Amino acid sequence: MSQLPRLAIGTIQPGTDPQAILWALMEAFRRTGIQVQSFLSRSHFPGSLGTAAVTGTNVRHLDSWLMSPEICRDLFERGASVADLALVEGRFASAAGLGSCGGQLEPLCRWLDLPRLIVVDSSKLTACSLPTRPRFGDGLLLDRVANPRHLASLTTELELLWGIPVIGSLMELSDLRRKLNRLPAGNRVPGELRLALADQFVTSCRLERIWDLAIEREMPAQRPRCRCQVEIFPKLTVAIAYDEAFYRYFPDTLDLLESRGATVVDFSPLRDEAVPQGADIVYIGCGHPERHARALSENHCMSAALRNHVRSGGRVYAEGGGAAYLCQYMETPAGDMRRMVGILPAVARLQPSPVPTLAAEVTLARPSWLGLPGTRIRGYTNSTWQWEPTGPAAGLIAGEEHCFELIGGFSAVGSLLHLNFAALPHCFRQFFYPHPCHGAAPDPWAMIR
Repeated sequence: MSQLPRLAIGTIQPGTDPQAILWALMEAFRRTGIQVQSFLSRSHFPGSLGTAAVTGTNVRHLDSWLMSPEICRDLFERGASVADLALVEGRFASAAGLGSCGGQLEPLCRWLDLPRLIVVDSSKLTACSLPTRPRFGDGLLLDRVANPRHLASLTTELELLWGIPVIGSLMELSDLRRKLNRLPAGNRVPGELRLALADQFVTSCRLERIWDLAIEREMPAQRPRCRCQVEIFPKLTVAIAYDEAFYRYFPDTLDLLESRGATVVDFSPLRDEAVPQGADIVYIGCGHPERHARALSENHCMSAALRNHVRSGGRVYAEGGGAAYLCQYMETPAGDMRRMVGILPAVARLQPSPVPTLAAEVTLARPSWLGLPGTRIRGYTNSTWQWEPTGPAAGLIAGEEHCFELIGGFSAVGSLLHLNFAALPHCFRQFFYPHPCHGAAPDPWAMIR
């Protein structure tokens, strides 16, 4: 048994956004000198970078749909080891259906024995309509409270009917929330807005009680695993695109690569002229390349270097915005089409309106370095991009529904699914051991342009 301060924080009302009160809570802990590590209960990327701005660390990911309890426990302990408090964010079961939702917070609470804090959106409550009483709950956080009188009334009512104490609240703060809602996707939340949230939150928050909840449970001991066979992985160099255009990666994937002996180096498609020397794999994550489309399009040296990397037998994996960059053309927010690298046989277009991020399980229909036909892969759909394939052999996935979620050839794979390879051991291993026919057959898109 060991102590690992931890909490689950989630909503029970559909359509509730708890980010403001979560940032206020994290900032309140930061002021007391407590370092917080945030985890999401689904392996997808949040719309804003507010949490990272408060905690100073990248958000990490757990996922009951993608991960076994053992993998989840390992990633949780590894990520939480550098912090004083682990917060797992998500939605409790009553807030979202199962089906295409993916990872759920409730199984993580069971696997990791997490105390549960429930965020209640007070603006959605009426005198005659309360959400169904949560089956489990250790404390309530009331968000969007109208005024102190409203807070007192709700506290009395909920504690009486549900038997769960109210241990924090945040007022409506309409002007401040409007400023938060106007922030472009992917931008960091300005410090003055985070501080204003925390200033209001600490006036009614029982922070010591929240901390007591976080430390009251010891972490159950894990059964020891046999380590008599240690796999030796071959040497590998992975070049990670990282700059203002590409910055969204799952930290556990990068950590796992390094722990297995890979050399991970970064480069900038915006400013550099070449792929890092000796790179076996180029990994281009998501971000917002459409905001830098002109600079990316005009960096002809980098485009040529990426094409030469594939021609010479190197591998590429690109995801979301990174895959859009490798397409033949990319649409900009102004509606213009900019010529891009040209490795992937498609035109990347922006979604005309936001679409929800959904869980998806797909089956490879054609071989790629990620796996053979029949390999099943789970991930989450991208909400920003859609493809217009320019060749009949573009899609790598069986079936019509997700046919073009993965496109490309054997060496270069572009994905509209966000894949957390730390939760996909059979795909992660392909980084080090690609299919033995790699390079044996010509890749029709390796010599493009």
